Amino acid sequence: MAKQLNCGDVGFDCQAQFNADTEEEIMSQAAEHARSEHGMSESDLQAHEGAIRGAIKDV
Repeated sequence: MAKQLNCGDVGFDCQAQFNADTEEEIMSQAAEHARSEHGMSESDLQAHEGAIRGAIKDV
């Protein structure tokens, strides 16, 4: 089943949406986006990993 993550569901005022076949692919896309668009560091990403994973939905 495909997976989807909306950046806005993680608490950002952002319309970005990520779609992939696996949760790990979504996490990779989201991490790159968070670093480049929201200035998050690796430690920020690790601290928010649970919330990010929790916002991923099956579509």
